[in-house]
Amino acid sequence: MQKGFTIVELLVAITVMAVSIVAVYGLIPASIKISVTNTNKYIATQLAREGIEIVRNIRDSNWLEQMESSTALWDEGLTNCVLGCEVNYTTPSIQDPVLPAYGVGRYLRIDANGFYNYTVGTVTKFKRKVAITVTGDGLRTIVTVTWSSEYPDVVIEEIFYDWR
Repeated sequence: MQKGFTIVELLVAITVMAVSIVAVYGLIPASIKISVTNTNKYIATQLAREGIEIVRNIRDSNWLEQMESSTALWDEGLTNCVLGCEVNYTTPSIQDPVLPAYGVGRYLRIDANGFYNYTVGTVTKFKRKVAITVTGDGLRTIVTVTWSSEYPDVVIEEIFYDWR
């Protein structure tokens, strides 16, 4: 009597291996899609946080300006964004910034140094809207970053006060 596999055992083993391989290859595209989605969510979250930081920087710059001039206001340049404005990292360097209105929203660009802005670099899929409303003695700031109609927007909110 010879020892070995029968043809039925061999066919069952090949079928099990084929099903396993097809299942693994089916997971690869799903894994790639999840990875890209998570990357986009991360970038959108960081762009929203950057929007909050830019508004904070403008407020802080206004405070410094107040130290030199008693006529300066802590919320100067920030009260015209009820319907939304566009801000990027170069905005605070401008004395008394006038933030451009959001309108339909331009896409952010990424420059050679990896900074997002509206003027230089490769166009990305991200749009950032900063809406600021006066609430009592503070400024309610809502930053919304949009990148796809498939996924929800990233929204961050903070209230800034003249606490000093």
